[in-house]
Amino acid sequence: MEMKSFITFMAALSCAAAAAEKVIYVAPNAGEARDGSAERPFATPAEAQKALRTRMSAGERGGWTVSLAAGEYPISESFTFTPDDSGLPDAPVVWRGPADGSAKIVGACELKGWRARPDGRWETDVPIKNMPRFQIAVWFEQLYVNGRRAKRARYPNEGFMQAKGAKPTLLAGDTELMELFANGGDLAPLANCSFAHQRLAHLVVHHKWSSTRRPIRCYDAARGVVFTEGKSVTKWNTWDAKSTYYVENAPFALDEPGEWLYDGVAKKIVYIPRPGEKLETTRFQYPVPGLVTLLRIEGDPEKETFVHDIVFENIGFAFSDSPRRQSFTGIKGLPSGVIGDDSSFGPSEWPGGQAAAHTSAAVLADGAHRIAMRGCSVAYTGEYGVWLREGCVSNRIERCSIVHPGAGGVRIGTTVATQKIGKGERMTGFVNGHGTGCNVIDDCTIAHGGRIFAEGVGVWIGHSPFNSITHCEIADFFYTGVSIGWVWGYAGSLAQGNTLAFCRVHDIGQRALSDMGGVYTLGTSYGTCVTNNVFFNIDSRTYGGWGLYPDEGSEGILFENNLVYDTKDASFHQHYGKDNILRNNILAFSRQCQVALTRAEPHLSFTAERNIIYWNAGPVFARYGATVNETGKIVWKGNIWWMESGAPSFNGKTFAQWQAKGNDTDGCVLDPLFVDAAKRDFRLKPESPVVKAGFRPFDISAAGVRKAAVVR
Repeated sequence: MEMKSFITFMAALSCAAAAAEKVIYVAPNAGEARDGSAERPFATPAEAQKALRTRMSAGERGGWTVSLAAGEYPISESFTFTPDDSGLPDAPVVWRGPADGSAKIVGACELKGWRARPDGRWETDVPIKNMPRFQIAVWFEQLYVNGRRAKRARYPNEGFMQAKGAKPTLLAGDTELMELFANGGDLAPLANCSFAHQRLAHLVVHHKWSSTRRPIRCYDAARGVVFTEGKSVTKWNTWDAKSTYYVENAPFALDEPGEWLYDGVAKKIVYIPRPGEKLETTRFQYPVPGLVTLLRIEGDPEKETFVHDIVFENIGFAFSDSPRRQSFTGIKGLPSGVIGDDSSFGPSEWPGGQAAAHTSAAVLADGAHRIAMRGCSVAYTGEYGVWLREGCVSNRIERCSIVHPGAGGVRIGTTVATQKIGKGERMTGFVNGHGTGCNVIDDCTIAHGGRIFAEGVGVWIGHSPFNSITHCEIADFFYTGVSIGWVWGYAGSLAQGNTLAFCRVHDIGQRALSDMGGVYTLGTSYGTCVTNNVFFNIDSRTYGGWGLYPDEGSEGILFENNLVYDTKDASFHQHYGKDNILRNNILAFSRQCQVALTRAEPHLSFTAERNIIYWNAGPVFARYGATVNETGKIVWKGNIWWMESGAPSFNGKTFAQWQAKGNDTDGCVLDPLFVDAAKRDFRLKPESPVVKAGFRPFDISAAGVRKAAVVR
């Protein structure tokens, strides 16, 4: 064969092979002549999606791969998948980036024009949007510097101020005027701010289990009172002398490297560079205004139309907005002709709510069946990272990194368990297409959350059954690590049969919020298992900071083979519940008490058997609730108790005296002989006597990710 003919033959063979592979290629900055081939790739994922829909509608439904080359793919609206994008169960459509995760779909705008000031700070002009009759400044509350969320100017830089008290006044509708009384001169720097600067600042208040964000209306320096206006908060999270708070985006708060300020008065963005940052090489971005969701899976469970059999591999999703209710009401003192009379300008307002349950997510799915995310990253979001909302069944999130979310990491299910039927309501069934369940989160890193909404949860499961959270690293949140259930009391719940296993959950609470735990459960949850996990460094602002926390109405849950240590309050605390089992756990070094039950009820609250309870000093049981007066119905069986500093006291009794009351009659006070408890090595020495005492050793090292999750 002649060389020319051979080349032609090989080219044809290559094209045929590509066609057989059914691959569509995408690359940033692709040329003008684009057909999705390797030689002429499409420039955007949206182009590839349009072409793929055309090809699949012609009958080639399954087995397609969309290959994204390394680089950024900016979007200004949600990248949405509908039933038309679905593959087949045995031949899913695969959207794949390079193995290093260097293909990223980003919802960010570039912020350019930076210049150095004589004082060492950098500044640029506020971006301007041209409206039909005027110009308006683009408002944003997140700034990304070299791909990471920069710290908004904050006072104090770390920690909180403590309120002296607060006084609400109800205005029209659900809006209230709140007066917050400062201690001493805590808010004195506000007196040096112009009225307009005050109106562009945020007051962020932490309550028991939620936070409120409000723009400052004005400051009364003579009385030390700051006024805010916004949606009325609930009776459960009132503003009072226990509330802590800080101020953001005030000029006086800009005082350390890495902080930035939106100065709407001077129409400047100001940044204090970190050591080593150079003006010519530093990149600044802000979220596309209003773009909360980057990836949208849009099925319709009510119509029983689903998006199914799609795999996303090695793709990054980064930078999303969080446009809560905003509050522009004509800010005095701002330059005319630039700010404009537009409701989208000005600080956002957030009334707070447990688990940030009313926020959305950067990856949002409804009617999703057999959708998989593998090796993907979701980072620097304005709200939650991923939410499998309504009608999401048999989806998998594996080896993913969900980090730096504005709220929490992953949400599964909804807060609503009933639907209207005629004049009444009934439980939304799991099998009728509306329910969400049977989803898997495995080998994922979920970390560094609550950066805008402190009450965000690492993994939240609402009214949803049979989900599995396994081998995950869940860390660095200001509220609860994992929350399961959304019913307070013994009312019906769909959160049945969920599994939390082989996860490491740590650095939770961090003294920011209260009434929280490593794992928090609510309502009837038969078949739910919390097993083989490691929980540690759980700390609350005031009360709480528990390791295992079955709250109101928790029922039918098994807590087994968990290691829990270094919690502020009890390693295990049950508010009230029924028929829960605490079995074969290691509960160690809780600072205030070891085990607690708050409410006594006529039924069996829980059974505690074959646990090792190990601590240094202090009470065994809480100084509150039913455990102290022994009115709670608890079955103690074969537990091993050891206090390093001496003989423990069981509600003022010796262990023998406590046993004589019928408690833990086959239990014992016994040193379990850990390898090095002081260094938190809870492996058992070969000569440990606990096996003979009934304890069954488990592999502590098995908890956490088995394969390194992608962290970018």
